[in-house]
Amino acid sequence: MENGIDRVEDGWEVRSMRGVGVGEVIVGNTMRLHIGSNGIEVRGPAELTADGKTYLVDASARINLEWVPKLLDQVIAEVHAADSGVLTVRFASGWRLDVPVVPGGPGWTVALRGRCFLSSVPGGGSAPSTARRSNSSFSP
Repeated sequence: MENGIDRVEDGWEVRSMRGVGVGEVIVGNTMRLHIGSNGIEVRGPAELTADGKTYLVDASARINLEWVPKLLDQVIAEVHAADSGVLTVRFASGWRLDVPVVPGGPGWTVALRGRCFLSSVPGGGSAPSTARRSNSSFSP
């Protein structure tokens, strides 16, 4: 696709974020990462693998939030949204953020320049959209 999201064998690759650092991290009931004019919003629990250990991070449940600011300035190496609905963000440092499927709603959204969205589908799956999603207020 011309918008920076490419269909691959097992899901979607977000090539427009590669090589760009996380410029802002916002934590409220969700976790938001601003990557240039793009962004990722995590609405549920996620696993952050850092320095060889894995931590459950969850903004709404206030779990391990001390790790979230450490994502600031991390450079994106790869963003992959699997057909299963799992989002994987790999950082150049070797860190990784994995966002699993959320049964009751979309667990994550990727926004590209505020226009194109890729999100998980409740219960499993991922889907792109060029229209602003009404269930997401996320705009990097």
